[in-house]
Amino acid sequence: MNTNYMPDYELQTWAYHLTLCCPYDLGHLSPDDRRYNIYVATLIPKLSIDEDSVQLFEDYIRFDVIVGTGEHTTRETLDVSVFPSVIPGFDHRKFEFDYEKPRKAMVFTGWEKGVIELSLLQVYREHSKYYLDTEILYIGQAFGENGEPLPAEELMSDPTLQKLEADILREYPEKDLALLLLEFKSQLLEEIDSEDEELVQLQELTKNPPPGLNNQILDATEAALINYFKPEYNKKLNDDFPNVEDHRLRYRSATVQIHPDIMGLKLFSKEKTYLSNERIVSSLSESNS
Repeated sequence: MNTNYMPDYELQTWAYHLTLCCPYDLGHLSPDDRRYNIYVATLIPKLSIDEDSVQLFEDYIRFDVIVGTGEHTTRETLDVSVFPSVIPGFDHRKFEFDYEKPRKAMVFTGWEKGVIELSLLQVYREHSKYYLDTEILYIGQAFGENGEPLPAEELMSDPTLQKLEADILREYPEKDLALLLLEFKSQLLEEIDSEDEELVQLQELTKNPPPGLNNQILDATEAALINYFKPEYNKKLNDDFPNVEDHRLRYRSATVQIHPDIMGLKLFSKEKTYLSNERIVSSLSESNS
């Protein structure tokens, strides 16, 4: 394959699937939420429920969520249907409600088919009319050496995450640690005739990359994110990009998009605030030359 015009290519990756969860929820992720290849450790405001505010109505449950602690506390009233469509007409007054503070879990008993648990973080993210402040502290890869997904339960074994969690408990008592799990897809954008047969092959190659190439594409994605946000716990890849040349693929830049709006998140770091649908563009020309 002719590689003379490879530097004209632009690699584009975007977050195809996003999940935000607390560390203690990692073992309870759905199969869809386990589709991730990059994870982001973030700080979010502490969330809690004013248990005295809980009211059970026929069609929904009403309660106040307290966001933050201390002087910067805000409060929002939410109306939530536990069975929005699965069991129409279910009477929520039949529930007995309990809130487990350590796990931030909303526990409902009294249903004939068993106990129902809802994560307060997920409920708030889905029902709040406000964006959730989500500060990025660390970005890492969530796949093994051979390209296999890293099990969710193993993420918190990362020494950096363990240190970060300890630091948060000590330095940010008003905050909680949350993990943003991202599944990235990729494609190749070109500035020459898109009907060229070799270009079509390259395009298909990046859409469905083999494990080796996929790892290198994710290397470039991770590097672009780290160079953009410059998270304080990332000590590497802040200055240099990985050299991505396997499969004779060379390109001039990488463009990354995250789409946090669909999750109701306001993403930022101490260095940068991510704007809605912003394209993070990082030049790879020097590392690929």
